[in-house]
Amino acid sequence: MHTDPGSTFDNNLRRFVTETREKGAYPVLFNSIVRRNFPPEGATENKGSYEKEGNILVDTHGEYLISPRKVAEEMGVPFVDLNKLTHDLVVGMGVEKSKELFMWVPAGKYDFCPKGKVDNTHLNIYGGKVVAGIAIEAVAKVVPELVPYIRYRDPEVYVADYKDNKECAVSYTFDDGLQEHYTLVFPEMEKVGFKGTFWVCGNTIENEVARQGKSRMTWPQMKEMSDKGHEISNHSWSHANLKHLNSDGVKMEIEKNDSIIGAMIGKKPLTFCYPFNAFDEVILRQASEGRVATRTRQHGVGGDKSKSTVESLDKWVKELMIAGDWGVAMIHGISTGYDAFTYPDILWEHFRRVKNQEDNIWVGTFREVAAYVKERKNVQLDIVKKKSQWVVTPRLSLDKELFDEPLTMVLDKKGREKVKVSQNGKSLLVKDRDDKLTFDFNPYGGAIKISFLTK
Repeated sequence: MHTDPGSTFDNNLRRFVTETREKGAYPVLFNSIVRRNFPPEGATENKGSYEKEGNILVDTHGEYLISPRKVAEEMGVPFVDLNKLTHDLVVGMGVEKSKELFMWVPAGKYDFCPKGKVDNTHLNIYGGKVVAGIAIEAVAKVVPELVPYIRYRDPEVYVADYKDNKECAVSYTFDDGLQEHYTLVFPEMEKVGFKGTFWVCGNTIENEVARQGKSRMTWPQMKEMSDKGHEISNHSWSHANLKHLNSDGVKMEIEKNDSIIGAMIGKKPLTFCYPFNAFDEVILRQASEGRVATRTRQHGVGGDKSKSTVESLDKWVKELMIAGDWGVAMIHGISTGYDAFTYPDILWEHFRRVKNQEDNIWVGTFREVAAYVKERKNVQLDIVKKKSQWVVTPRLSLDKELFDEPLTMVLDKKGREKVKVSQNGKSLLVKDRDDKLTFDFNPYGGAIKISFLTK
């Protein structure tokens, strides 16, 4: 629905403020971010993009920028002039460099947009992060009560999104404890150095009737896999649909399977996978207690149902890299069984292709990646910068018995060729890649000293 500034647009803003307050929340009004519009000299209309750009950033929003400020004053709402803030950002970056903020897609680079695209209105992922940082700083000034809850990302030193500052993460998870997961998957993953997560139901391992004629892994086989670094975890005791059970039934399904896996493997499961991917908010809370995470989203990989090909899996991984996302593969049958592959070599070839991109893709177990992501989202860094040394003190209030993954810190190189890093008196290995330096650290381990050495 089209709205006009000074009338319907303003009325909508008033409605948003009123409804937000009615729900007990506190509204903040912004105006629109700037559109990257550099028309050539003499242009008489705004086209969105031009064959040859000029040097002056020209506004395209008009009176729509005024209405949020007026309504905020009228209704006593904090206001952020995000248009001015982003205008200053784009002007400061200049005509060419400011393209990095927006959806300028080169032709032939991405399958979803083969012809490329010039979009000066919408931010890309990098631009979104930059503008979000500017916006939250501005919000903190008009709503100072939020300051204790804001976590700033220093562009010179910060925690990487994924281990070793890789672009995305992938976890390969295998459901139901099938024998093929040991005889076929395990050796193929070992060949490429990947570790997987295998969700098992104790009853189908223990009870021949419950196996339903399907060959399952044995406890000694799973113990061997666990000793090699693979994750053996909880898929409920009997593969019951938890939404059909009461709270006591759900508790039994989870705890009984925890107990037998702990007894037979020697490690208590710290993650959980819902049978049939069926859960609600109550079950989610119950299953999450005392765990790193539960599987709430997944990408089906297989044959009859998922219709995976080498090419479709390439596309999936490419999209993860573009989005900087974590992909959780859900795999059942390999050569037989539910959603088995047309040819198992589809999966093995996929493994090889991902292995060839390991500089950019972190392949970790579900527990490893889930723990890293939650730690990264919750850790706070206190940073003190001096000329020859920075001191970075991480603060993390999670349960260290559950969340024990080392985190990767990223340091902007900026001509700092010689850097020495230590934590609690122990030297940390510093890796050099492109214009970044990285090192792994213990988020509970106290102050990190980063010393810049002269040549």
